[in-house]
Amino acid sequence: DDDDDDDEDDDGEDGGGRRKKKEKGAADMLSLEETPFGSRAMQMLPKIENEVLMGARRGLNRWFLSIRSGGDGAKAGRAALLRCAQSMAIGPGQLGLGGKIQSYYWRAKNADNLISRVSQAGRVARAARLGYWFERDCKKEAERVEGLCVMGMERRAEAFSSAFGWYRCWDESAPLGIDISQKQKQGGSSDSNSLSGSGHGSVGGGGAGGLRGSFHGRAGGGSASSLGFRAGGGSVASSTMRGGRSQKSRTHTRGQWATVLTPSILFEDAPTRKEDAQKLFGLPEAVHPVRRAEAAFKLLGREDEFRQYYEQNRFGDMKISGTAGGGNKVDHANDEDGKEMRSSLSSLTGDDVSLGTHRIFFAKSLPHLCASVVGFSAVEAALELGNFADEDEMEAEGGAAAAGAAQEENGAVPAATNASSSFRESSARYERALVNELGHLLRGRAIGATLSEMARAASLMAAFRSGLKIVHPSSTTRRSDKELLAMDVDIIMTGLKVAQEEQLEATKQLVQDDRMEPMRKPTATTDFRKKRNKAKEAENSNIPEEETINFPYGLSGLIQEDSDSLESAPKKRGSTNFGGFYGGGSNSSDVQFHSFSSSVPQIVRSIHARAICFAAFALSQEELGQVFTEKKGGGSAAYVLDCVDSCVAVAAVGMKDSFEHLDELTVEQAVQITANINALQASLPGLFGTIMRGLCHVGMIHSDKLEDTFQYADSALKGADKSCDAEVGSMYSLVYEICRNKIDMLINFSLENFQWVSKSSRDMPNAYCESLIEYMRATFKHLQPMDEGSRAGLHFSCCGHVAERLVKLLSDPIEPKEVSSGDAEPSDGLAPIHKIDAYGIKNMSLDVMEFEKFAEGTSVPQLSECFNELKGLCTAMLDKDLPLLLLPENENQRRRKYPFLSLDKVYNILEKYVGFGLSDKIMGSQNRNDMLMMERKDVLHLVKVVKMQM
Repeated sequence: DDDDDDDEDDDGEDGGGRRKKKEKGAADMLSLEETPFGSRAMQMLPKIENEVLMGARRGLNRWFLSIRSGGDGAKAGRAALLRCAQSMAIGPGQLGLGGKIQSYYWRAKNADNLISRVSQAGRVARAARLGYWFERDCKKEAERVEGLCVMGMERRAEAFSSAFGWYRCWDESAPLGIDISQKQKQGGSSDSNSLSGSGHGSVGGGGAGGLRGSFHGRAGGGSASSLGFRAGGGSVASSTMRGGRSQKSRTHTRGQWATVLTPSILFEDAPTRKEDAQKLFGLPEAVHPVRRAEAAFKLLGREDEFRQYYEQNRFGDMKISGTAGGGNKVDHANDEDGKEMRSSLSSLTGDDVSLGTHRIFFAKSLPHLCASVVGFSAVEAALELGNFADEDEMEAEGGAAAAGAAQEENGAVPAATNASSSFRESSARYERALVNELGHLLRGRAIGATLSEMARAASLMAAFRSGLKIVHPSSTTRRSDKELLAMDVDIIMTGLKVAQEEQLEATKQLVQDDRMEPMRKPTATTDFRKKRNKAKEAENSNIPEEETINFPYGLSGLIQEDSDSLESAPKKRGSTNFGGFYGGGSNSSDVQFHSFSSSVPQIVRSIHARAICFAAFALSQEELGQVFTEKKGGGSAAYVLDCVDSCVAVAAVGMKDSFEHLDELTVEQAVQITANINALQASLPGLFGTIMRGLCHVGMIHSDKLEDTFQYADSALKGADKSCDAEVGSMYSLVYEICRNKIDMLINFSLENFQWVSKSSRDMPNAYCESLIEYMRATFKHLQPMDEGSRAGLHFSCCGHVAERLVKLLSDPIEPKEVSSGDAEPSDGLAPIHKIDAYGIKNMSLDVMEFEKFAEGTSVPQLSECFNELKGLCTAMLDKDLPLLLLPENENQRRRKYPFLSLDKVYNILEKYVGFGLSDKIMGSQNRNDMLMMERKDVLHLVKVVKMQM
């Protein structure tokens, strides 16, 4: 045991010595920093670190520049918008409006079935079945749509317009008439076609614009390109990709409706679509400068600095010079709160979004803003590809890191995850700000937009929301996209207001360009195939007749009726008496004229086109998430019907008020305006029926709301009828006022200073009578375009006014001041007759007989009765039994013989009656056996007798 203890002591001494030697050696050893290499390295490391950081920043700045100024983000966004829009148009299973043509057949048949299920008691339900036969019309429409364009947005627009019967009712080359009032809304821009390459507002135009220099939406296809050989190359490349089409597709003319309803950015034949698609698909590799910079900063322990620098340059905003959405400059220096207007969209794109007119905004700025925001989301989604962390894992790791301090050295992973989460929160917050600002901007600009611009904007925003869901579905902003972008009910009401204003301006322009002449009915077609088809359809009475192109909805049947009441048919302006030489051998009597002028079909076409455009706008609003009020029973379809109703109402007003000075209108013009409004009213049932069929076709009417929607359509049609009736009544009053004023002028001019004490009788009517009859004859000839009831009413009004004036002249009392002064001016401009003798009354009775003869010649029943009172007065004053009939005991006999005779008027005539005196006895002028001739004493006696009975 003692030996063992000694050994242990020796070992302890040896161990202590070894430790002392090690400590001494460590004290003598140099550190790396103390070596020359270490000293040099310590001097170089800050420079190396600075160089690494500067390189990372340079790469990051170049990436920022390419994304913003270079447009890589916007290019990727355009590609995403295009793909999403095409996918939405084609629909699931390629059964959307822009999908396979079989879907068009199925939708048309479904609409036919829905209409057949509705009660036929309503006018709209019956009209929806007129002018359309599925086996005949659906095939024509489907073949046209299939041959015009391939699947996509263009087919969607053309199928949409075909569903609403556009090509069934109007010529394909006819202008739409939607943007006719766009020049009034230019806001400083003189040419709408110079705003973008889409050619919006032009009909089949071929001009490409100068703002974007793009080929998007160009209707002509090629001659006026602003891209030189690149545009031509793009069109050739696109032609080889469109379903195997040949090189001839370069000259393909895009349909008018595709140009009007589709934003230029969503057309599939864009020349830059391949480059844009490459930018979109290459985003995961394109964000490597950001990942490299983040790794460099993290390696050097400056992660917070990187985050601050990145967020400052990526998620910033900038000061703008105007209100976001007003489009007008605002001086913020005078604001009460002193706050400046800042915009995230302006920071993202580098452009001040508050500048520019509304035309520039919708043609250029809005598509670019949508593409930039979608591109931003796509870039943020690409940056998240390698940093995805599940929320459950993040909570578990965060709880574990907070539970034990012993795991502090393992906190790098949670720290990185928290950093990624911080970037996602900042990105989502900035993305939410962008989407919110874009929604406010569009709502503010919508006030000054045209209807076609609103329809294109709604379609673009629907594709925009879909694009955000596709490119960045994991963003928390997706939960609030609907609230941020969905237009509230005000936007649909704004669309209604814009449609009314544009329709009013369009109607005024069309009426001002109208010559106000009845349209000549087109000659019968010489197409034997059409005649044979019509003959086959005539065999089956259940097949509805086909709509007449350019004269639909019954307009082709509104023909002026030949009237035998007038001595000769009215000669139309511009017609000749050369027989059949200029008429192709046809007699002039075979020529038929419509009751309306050339502006009526154009106005109906503009209403139809505006209803289609508004329906497309409402459908895009539904796709965007808009929820329409259910109080109308039909949802979005009810707003479309309201649009038709309001457009008809303002069109009727515009047809009446298009002339600056209504008092300068001639009778012919006023009558033609009245007939035009009547023709518009006659076309309303067919128009509403066509619109309802289109709403059923595109799916805007649900089967459970079918009856309610058709009932609402009947009420809307009733409201439109009332609007037309009100304007027709107003025009009827105007026509009568024009006739009355002319009649008053003729009477005042002819009978001023007229001598009614004639001393002798005439064998022919007075000159004033002949002039009045000639004027009424010419006026009544101009009433041919009016309906039979209105014509008869104006006949009675004019003849009744003539009789009333003459009765007043003959029987109105003479005021004392008129007798004294002799220059008093009564309300009708002509004072009553002061003196009249038996011959004057006899001559007036001859005039009455001529008036009655004219009235009977018009073939208007009972028209001559308008002169019964005047005839009764004249006949009674010439009746030799008048002194006996005026006695009180002969009252009953007098009433039986002269039922319209008034003692007051007889008294007034007797006051003016000039009896014959001594000179008349000497001349023998009183010796007339066919009429009453009274001396002055007889007149005074009758005056007393009549006065006693009054």
